[in-house]
Amino acid sequence: MFGITTSRDFLAKLEADFDDFTKEPHSARLALNCAITAYHLHEWVWGDWLKTDFVTWKALGIRDKETFLGWIDKVCPPFSTIQQLTNGTKHFGPVQQFKTERVGAPPFMFDDRGAGFDVGVFDGPMPYEAAKHGNGYLLIDYGDGAGSHRWRTAVALLDDVVRFWQEFFARYHSIP
Repeated sequence: MFGITTSRDFLAKLEADFDDFTKEPHSARLALNCAITAYHLHEWVWGDWLKTDFVTWKALGIRDKETFLGWIDKVCPPFSTIQQLTNGTKHFGPVQQFKTERVGAPPFMFDDRGAGFDVGVFDGPMPYEAAKHGNGYLLIDYGDGAGSHRWRTAVALLDDVVRFWQEFFARYHSIP
């Protein structure tokens, strides 16, 4: 497909999508493009090599494509959010376990890229006003029940999933 023929090619596409997004971290279009690629990479991995790599099956403790997807959800918790974002691009008005929004400033979070001392607010996200906040920030709100992990910037979420895939390939698929 336009020169993207292997899962490693699709990983390179994901890395390029993420690079584009980090240059414009306020872009919902670029965030969704990256999320869609990050989610569908599991299908490329399965179809390209994992469906017949029984040594890796044993290492991961999987037995088929569905248990592979379950393994990803277990070792990369942000992946389920990526899946919901991807499914949301196919259907109008999806039911998600979180809310997505653009905010003027994200809440302060030590462990979240894009929410440092210079931009975070302490008591929750700052509502977005274009004239006041420029491009703003893309934020995921998991709700009150998520406790101290209620909010996540889209940059941090996607960064975690891109790193997961890079580490997965480095560990389990060393073929160039």
